[in-house]
Amino acid sequence: MIDSNLGVESKVLQTALFEEARVGFGEVDRSIHQYNYELLFEEVYERVPTLTRFWKTLKRVASFKPDVINLPGYYEPAMVMVQMCCRLMGIKVILSIDSTESDNTNVWYREAIKKFIIQQADGFFCYGTLAADYMIKLGAKPKQILMRNNAVNNEVVRQIHDQTDIELLKKKYGIKTNKNFIYIGRLMEIKNVVRLLEAYQQLDPNECGLILIGEGEDKERILAFIAKHNLVNVYFISAQPWQEVPKFMALSSVLVLPSYSEPWGLVVNEAMACGKAVIVSNRCGCASDLVKHNENGFTFDPFNVNQLRNNMDYFLQNPAQTIKFGIESEKIIAGYHPKVVAREMLLGFAKVCTK
Repeated sequence: MIDSNLGVESKVLQTALFEEARVGFGEVDRSIHQYNYELLFEEVYERVPTLTRFWKTLKRVASFKPDVINLPGYYEPAMVMVQMCCRLMGIKVILSIDSTESDNTNVWYREAIKKFIIQQADGFFCYGTLAADYMIKLGAKPKQILMRNNAVNNEVVRQIHDQTDIELLKKKYGIKTNKNFIYIGRLMEIKNVVRLLEAYQQLDPNECGLILIGEGEDKERILAFIAKHNLVNVYFISAQPWQEVPKFMALSSVLVLPSYSEPWGLVVNEAMACGKAVIVSNRCGCASDLVKHNENGFTFDPFNVNQLRNNMDYFLQNPAQTIKFGIESEKIIAGYHPKVVAREMLLGFAKVCTK
């Protein structure tokens, strides 16, 4: 598309509908794409062969002949090959990075490969401070970090939240408690939901409830834990499309994201846009940027059940502080907005093209 004010022409390529891990999350909501884009494959990403993804993407890039291209990180071989071809064609490359140093075990040869790929890039859009710090450790120059931000559409999320018929939704899902913690995400071991249940188990069941929303391979283990320990007021709800998530936020007071590893955690943005206090594992990429300890929430060691329990209990014992923390969340998240991100990206593209 062409921006008449800035004289910028851009093309967005979406390689596939979604990743394998998102199968079962419902139909893709294409209404959120309020821009021109081309979907290369009407398929799940992993089901398209690597070379097929590479060739089709490269052909589109070659026909468009951009001055600069934004590619997703270093984890996907097809896009790394596109990056190297762009370098040969004289096209500047900006990598979008959501990885942090604690995401996975850092094996030396993998780190060496990452360093090589990083050296071939001209700039980086980093989703947060931890991602930026990791890029610099891998060899990126500080001046190449063009963005340290990640965002959702705060206004739309909040509007859906505020328009929710809370009593109707509670009746539909049999939710009887008024003070609820909520977890929203995939049900995988790395998400640490069982430890969240262990922390919840130590709270007074008459004081609160726990809403779990998601699907994944860890679901049966989670259900077995709930049954074995006779946990009450735990409400299990299947995965929801993004536009339904704010409705369930309306049933809660505090979001908990207990992951062992999380590149960012956009659900925290959504919770804060809804005016919620947050409890976030210090292994989540967003923790150092979005969570102001004892102001809008708490960070914690995801391996420490007692620490998580204490953080949850704090909100049960201090309802006025829960409201205060939620108001602070709204203030903080105002700086993490799509318009801010878009502006930073545009300036990043300009910087790379003019250097």
